[in-house]
Amino acid sequence: MSGLLALPAWGGAAVPPPARMLDLPAGTLDEALKRLALQEGLQVLYAPAVVRGRQARALQGRMDVEQALRYLLEGSGLKAVRSGPGTYVLREIAQAPESAPATPREPDPPPRQRTVDMARLEVIGSRIPRVDIDAVTTSPMTLIGRDEIEASGYQTLFELLRFQPGMTGHHPVAVAADGGPNFQQPFNIAATTSLNALGPRATLFLVDGRRVANYGLTSSELGGLTDLDVIPLSMVERVEILRGGASAIYGADAMAGVVNIILRKQQDGGELIVRHGQSGEGDAQEQRVSLSHGFSTPRGGNGLVALDWFDRDALAGDSRDWHTYDHGRHGLPDWRIPLGYRDADLRLVRLQCGNAPPDIAATCLFDPARYISLQPESRRTSVYGALAEPLWEGATFELDLRYSEARQALQNPPFRARVTLPPGHPDSLPGGSLDYAYFEVGPVHNRNRNRSFDGTASVSGWMGDWTWEAALSHHTNVVESRIDGLVSTKGVEQSVFVDRYRFDGTPNPVPLLGVVSPTFALDGRAQVDQVSLGFEGPLFALPGGPARLATGVEGTRNRLVHEPDARLQQDDLALGTPKRALDSQRDGGAVYAEMVLPLRKGLEAELAVRYDRQQGYDSRYSPRLGLKWSPWQSLTLRATAATGYRAPSLFELRRPNVFESRTFVRKVPVVGDCAVEFAISRELAYCLVDVGAFENPDLEPETSRGHTLGFVWAPSADFSLSFDHFRIRRDNEILAGNAFDDVDAFPDSLRRDALGRLVAIDSYFENTGRTDVRGWEAEMRTQLDAGDAGRLSLLVSAHHTSSIERQSWPSAPRVDSAGYDAPNTQLLASLQWLKGNWATTLGLRARGPFHVTGDGLACPGYNGNRCETPGRGVLDLDLAYTGFQNLRLSLNVRDLADRDPVNYDTRQDGYNVAFDDPRGRFFLLSARYRF
Repeated sequence: MSGLLALPAWGGAAVPPPARMLDLPAGTLDEALKRLALQEGLQVLYAPAVVRGRQARALQGRMDVEQALRYLLEGSGLKAVRSGPGTYVLREIAQAPESAPATPREPDPPPRQRTVDMARLEVIGSRIPRVDIDAVTTSPMTLIGRDEIEASGYQTLFELLRFQPGMTGHHPVAVAADGGPNFQQPFNIAATTSLNALGPRATLFLVDGRRVANYGLTSSELGGLTDLDVIPLSMVERVEILRGGASAIYGADAMAGVVNIILRKQQDGGELIVRHGQSGEGDAQEQRVSLSHGFSTPRGGNGLVALDWFDRDALAGDSRDWHTYDHGRHGLPDWRIPLGYRDADLRLVRLQCGNAPPDIAATCLFDPARYISLQPESRRTSVYGALAEPLWEGATFELDLRYSEARQALQNPPFRARVTLPPGHPDSLPGGSLDYAYFEVGPVHNRNRNRSFDGTASVSGWMGDWTWEAALSHHTNVVESRIDGLVSTKGVEQSVFVDRYRFDGTPNPVPLLGVVSPTFALDGRAQVDQVSLGFEGPLFALPGGPARLATGVEGTRNRLVHEPDARLQQDDLALGTPKRALDSQRDGGAVYAEMVLPLRKGLEAELAVRYDRQQGYDSRYSPRLGLKWSPWQSLTLRATAATGYRAPSLFELRRPNVFESRTFVRKVPVVGDCAVEFAISRELAYCLVDVGAFENPDLEPETSRGHTLGFVWAPSADFSLSFDHFRIRRDNEILAGNAFDDVDAFPDSLRRDALGRLVAIDSYFENTGRTDVRGWEAEMRTQLDAGDAGRLSLLVSAHHTSSIERQSWPSAPRVDSAGYDAPNTQLLASLQWLKGNWATTLGLRARGPFHVTGDGLACPGYNGNRCETPGRGVLDLDLAYTGFQNLRLSLNVRDLADRDPVNYDTRQDGYNVAFDDPRGRFFLLSARYRF
């Protein structure tokens, strides 16, 4: 899959240079196109077979880029079609049959149809433009283009990315749980993904190659998150996924890889897209209206303005029968929770579920899954504008502005707790306690308003053979979270001891319910400001071509503001954790350099190094080496080796999910003397201690090492096969624990009084962990021209994780968790048939089986022989028709078979929220009109 690739020499401007004198000698068409691309800063994309054996005449004279391309291609049967700013794709000129009209209308390009394999041609793993290079990159990469996005039927970036092989989806429902149902504090409604089982903090998300602000609130489990749903898919030109460590090029967060989201910059005329979708059950409805218009400026620049409105209904937890704690349909236990009185030994002695709905009151069996939203309600509005304006010959000004506002709502189960009532209370049980769910204050509802603003201004140009760019950007995400249905610790104490709150079903006064369950509020703001200056150009000649250098400096300021209400700061959230007010910022900077060395024809080396420094942390160098060798024209061998360095972000300075309590711990040597001790015998004693958590301000950076090794075989323009092995090891991982995990790893966990006696055990985050991930990924693409029967295209992508070896702290065993809790094999395939004005695509999303326990533990006895959740394949169908002028109609059907998900892990709610779509069969109708 050889071709030509050069990034625009004027720094990515949307406007090509004006006409000027060109002087190109006669020779092969391939060489002539390369020379033109190098001189004019173009991307000219084509498969090698397209130009093989074709010659180009000498070119001399003053002309612009498009005139030069037409001159070089005259008589070749080829034409250059502009596909983006400074980017052209060579296409063969179709010969119309004699019976065809003389000037037939060119239909809209069908989805997934490509003259060139764009995923092989776009280079995000480097800051250096490519000229004399084949289309294979040193690192495995994936590109999802505009046509593919539009044909997929996915409505959000999260949906598009979560099913990509090697990706793990972090669904808003899972993120909102923030540590599990025992905490029931859904503050976050964000959606993100991550690569290679290393979590969100190891995957770097960029928009147009630049960082954006994280979601404004911190996840206690995941830290900082990039909310993918703030970027409408209608505004995305393509998504580039670089797999493997890229910290030396893009920054320390890129330990597992980079996801670069490229927004649309240019459009001819206007475009209106209207979509409506709903599930086969008639629920989960969604509507989207997207309007965009491209324009030209008097000075020869251009721009784009776009508006997107999206409305999605909530999908209730009780809308699917399989969403339940009762796993009896699989021959597994019923884990619904009995509500009622327990004696001193915690044995259930009497059912009691006052104020419960009628369907629960008969059995007093509480099924939390029936209350957990399967999909949040979402209302989003986004506005976007892009402008590129030439300043003078060789310089261009670019401005991008984007604003998004989302209002979302999500539901969790009613708050449940074990209540010990005082003697004399009319509902008390002497010597016992009551397991109670607060149905009367309703399920927990989180209402969330999320506003995001992003703005970037840049000036770029060229000086001789060198290009330069200076950019300034500002990104802000503001979140306002309001939660109803949670319970106040002080309110419960007052209601029980003073106001005699009733638990037997006797109605409680509305003002008293407000005391027990007030509205909790938490606001947050994340902000990133960046300034950068970069240069790129040739250095010296090598046998394979000129050596090129890209170098630059970057400065960043991050700010995080958290504003919890007074109740949250005073730890008044029952079975929750206290929140503290925060207004913190940190400055950072980096210097990078990258070289591409064409050592000889077919052999190329890439060297990169980045120097990062974050305020309050040591500086660190991150080197990267890439090699690519083509012993034959059809075969390329490639390899990379890289290191990473990631200083803890402001989101890492948090406390673990541990609510304050008192408990008994066995007196063992690590405990020593304790302030309150209960001796059972000479050999057995217990200490009464406080249990809590604190924030650790002294965290250190995480580090990583990784490599990839693989090949790409492309014997023709219609077939390619790639295979790559990868390994990433991350050290000094930030994990939560306490002295009972490893006293040497968590030395500050034991809190003692002035006499050295133990009074409390605290958990905190520390650099104690290590993860070593290994696996492979493969991709095959092929096309077949079937003549009058049309054209067939097949794509198969697979990802397999061979091992995920984790060690939580030095004394812990190393455990291989690959295939536990999550599948270790994922596959994505599509078969497309193009005929006339129709495009039909049958897609397959498949995952392998996985064990129901985590960290390699044995299958629990109650699961019997149901110890492995079976693999699952989901078929999708996409139909598109372009027979009407300027109009494209499409139907997308997700999950054709509409099979219920299966999950034998009884800790889950009948499905895997990271990989399964709870809607089942889903229909989406779309109409696109261009004017």
